[in-house]
Amino acid sequence: MAPAFVFEPPSDEELDHFDAEEEEEETEELEQVAKEEEDDEDEEKRQRPSNHKSQSPWDFGSYSESVAEEHARRSTTSVDFKISRALQSRSVPITNNDSDNAESESEPDKQEDYNPEDEDDGTSNAGESKPFFEPSEGATFHANSFMELNLSRPLLRACEALGYIKPTPIQAAVIPLALTGRDICGSAITGSGKTAAFTLPTLERLLFRPKRVPAIRVLILTPTRELAVQVHSMIEKLAQFTDIRCCLVVGGLSTKVQEAALRSMPDIVVATPGRMIDHLRNSLSVDLDDLAVLILDEADRLLQLGFNAEIQELVRLCPARRQTMLFSATMTEEVDELIKLSLTKPLRLSADPSTKRPATLTEEVVRIRRMREVNQEAVLLALCSKTFTSKVIIFSGTKQAAHRLKILFGLAGLKAAELHGNLTQVQRLDALELFRKQGVDFLIATDVAARGLDIIGVQTVINYACPRDVTSYVHRVGRTARAGREGYAVTFLTDNDRSLLKDIAKRAGSKLKSRIVAEQSITKWSEIIEQMEDQVAAVLQEESEERALRKAEMEATKAENMIAYKDEIYSRPKKTWFVTEKEKKLVAKAAKASLEKENNPGKDLISVQQAEDLKMKEKRKREREKNLPRKKRRKLEAAREMLEDENQNNKLEEGNRKINKEKTGKSLVDVGYRRAKAVKAKKRAQDAGKIVKKTSKKSKPLTQKSQSRTEEMRDLFQSDMSERKQKRNVSAPKKKPKSSFKSKSRFKRR
Repeated sequence: MAPAFVFEPPSDEELDHFDAEEEEEETEELEQVAKEEEDDEDEEKRQRPSNHKSQSPWDFGSYSESVAEEHARRSTTSVDFKISRALQSRSVPITNNDSDNAESESEPDKQEDYNPEDEDDGTSNAGESKPFFEPSEGATFHANSFMELNLSRPLLRACEALGYIKPTPIQAAVIPLALTGRDICGSAITGSGKTAAFTLPTLERLLFRPKRVPAIRVLILTPTRELAVQVHSMIEKLAQFTDIRCCLVVGGLSTKVQEAALRSMPDIVVATPGRMIDHLRNSLSVDLDDLAVLILDEADRLLQLGFNAEIQELVRLCPARRQTMLFSATMTEEVDELIKLSLTKPLRLSADPSTKRPATLTEEVVRIRRMREVNQEAVLLALCSKTFTSKVIIFSGTKQAAHRLKILFGLAGLKAAELHGNLTQVQRLDALELFRKQGVDFLIATDVAARGLDIIGVQTVINYACPRDVTSYVHRVGRTARAGREGYAVTFLTDNDRSLLKDIAKRAGSKLKSRIVAEQSITKWSEIIEQMEDQVAAVLQEESEERALRKAEMEATKAENMIAYKDEIYSRPKKTWFVTEKEKKLVAKAAKASLEKENNPGKDLISVQQAEDLKMKEKRKREREKNLPRKKRRKLEAAREMLEDENQNNKLEEGNRKINKEKTGKSLVDVGYRRAKAVKAKKRAQDAGKIVKKTSKKSKPLTQKSQSRTEEMRDLFQSDMSERKQKRNVSAPKKKPKSSFKSKSRFKRR
């Protein structure tokens, strides 16, 4: 790999104009190639526009209806509308004094060096997994242009339209090897062009497909819907000068539209695992019999417990003879997981193994001291109102926290959008499109937005909730400092997260700075949040009422449809799934248990705050049960008592088994049977000549004592056998013979 690689294009997305000299050089190169080619290609060249702007590969707004249309159809209102109404109904306007500008602008930054005493042992896994991977000796991580990678003219034209000039290291390494049909496990830092690395060779191979036989030849799987939309948009732009068709199959969008698209046999399908399995099992004429390429984007996430079963099912449905490619910024080293995907002699290509984070990223920490966690929202608002004012992604821990922050930002006059699982797919895509077009300054999201999303121009990532592990941290901060640009990552650090962040700093090789937010600014925003609490509660109350009304309307519509179209509804075939509900719950339980085990290895001592949280949870649970109706409460108590009785009985049974095992030895019948068997075996061995019978010099006559002992043993054996026979007769009573007599009372009645 060339060490002095620089990202030459400004970005995949920005519409900046290149210099005139660069444009002239490109056109000269293209003209030289065109002169060498045939006349047909010259005609195609003449049709090419001379003055072009780099296109944007991402377009989230074109995949669904607008949010306004959805709200009108569902008779609901947006959160922004509710917030604006709450702002209008304010009796006293909240004053936002800028008296602490001087202090907040001159915030001191001091360096915190995390120097680990011993080196991390994480590098040893690669050595263990080397025999599984083929040596990639011929791979090169450097190419001057896309023309060197043996791509066809339509693809080169698409790269030119998107503003791609020089391949990134991962693209230069993957494209030539992928064109030969090899299985690849590729990893590179975030923002290094992995999507184009697997899309370009796939499109090149599809240009030479048998066009008379339509079939699904490429399946690309992603863990999130938004990433699937982004990959689909990228493929559409790269395939714009070809006849290759691509289809998007994700949850949240119309099933009927997707079913019709799959029946038309597109060449490429970009999907999330769950919806793809649903179509394969329940849609007619949809299969993967002719699949040639299987691609897993963010493969390490897809191989985790949440997706593992679905991925195994899809791999089972795919043909054995296929090309498989896996890509991620944090590729798994677990060989067992990769073997399950039936990889054949895979190549391990790591474009930047030394660092897992961009070099242009500045990482900072904001310490939240004990008993000051209440002020965390105030600290965030203080930072976002003064320091980081635009193009900021804020990662929260839960969906509820993200929604609350969205309301607080709206009431504080800051333009923000939210992205989490409680929103409809239309709202999620609209939030991304708004943030991409800079309609809002802040995107408040859960880990849904942590992987793969390439929104160029993001200046800052704020981890409002500390990530669970190193992998999650790497993917979160990878949303900024992409393609060689500068970026900031700010992490809120409580006392419970200190060890985790030390581990993150040690593994990622990062140097963290400590940012101190002005105390006056925090107190000011704390007071403002206290004043806004009533309005936040009012907005949440209005939303819950709207939700209840919407649910009632849906139930009424469902009942009407059941009455009107009962026969049609019941005539439809029932949808099937590859696992039962019980198995689903067991998998979810196992995933939760593994997460807890990772977070608390070896059952470490919990902190005082965690103990208090547990107590509060139990208290809330008891209060909730008290408010239940009497009938439900009694049912709960009865179920609890039954569980306790079952546990007690199980413990007693286990104890009895142990006692019986200790007390009871072998019965005489078993001893006699084993001895007889041993004697027979010995006799057979002697007859066969395997054992030489030892000749005793003097055969001692049996004494009276030994004779009496053998007779005693024989008597005991016979008595034991007779007892067993008696027990068998008692336990199995004789069946009474069936009498042929039938009652004739029915005849007497007549």
